[in-house]
Amino acid sequence: MRISKENYVMQLQLHNKKALDFFITEHGGQLISIIRKHLFTLPHLQQECLLDTITQIWNHMDSFDGQNEFGDWVGAVARYRCLEFLRTHQDEATIAWLIEKEIAEEKEMMVSCLNPKEQELFYRFYVGEDTPKTVKKDAKILYRNMYDLLNRVDTDIYEYEKESLTEEEKEKISYQLQSILGEKTGRFSLKKYFGKSFQKMAFMNC
Repeated sequence: MRISKENYVMQLQLHNKKALDFFITEHGGQLISIIRKHLFTLPHLQQECLLDTITQIWNHMDSFDGQNEFGDWVGAVARYRCLEFLRTHQDEATIAWLIEKEIAEEKEMMVSCLNPKEQELFYRFYVGEDTPKTVKKDAKILYRNMYDLLNRVDTDIYEYEKESLTEEEKEKISYQLQSILGEKTGRFSLKKYFGKSFQKMAFMNC
């Protein structure tokens, strides 16, 4: 199947590895811009964070709800992974107070567009106090994990100056991702494919 702008998101949800290259071409520059902006104090971890972000997007594609722009969700995931890297590697920075400031500002920015209940869930997910079973008890809250909740985070992708990737960089990232994902990638399923197709058609007819 030929991967295009019209089907690459669905193909990612089906864990079709052919869609990864298209994804990198479409969103690689956006991801690098976000990561470089937020991890400027940890330049040696930017490449690792990029690979980690793409891996997390791949592993949690079922969390993208299709009601928002895919680029916004991708941006929100990238910002969240940057936040995790800042928190985890805080002691590696030469200017510790700057890292603390970045963490505080980024958390405030990410929760500012959420309602009070969603803000509460964000922090509960963030500090690891919640499990999916616990969250489901919350009335009218259907978020299973942080990646579900990130659909609600409004990421202004235009605030980041999009950087371009060379063909060599794209190939390197693609090769590294294939090594990381390995045999964990899902197999193509016609049943799953048609299920996604019907869901998309139903959403468009609403």
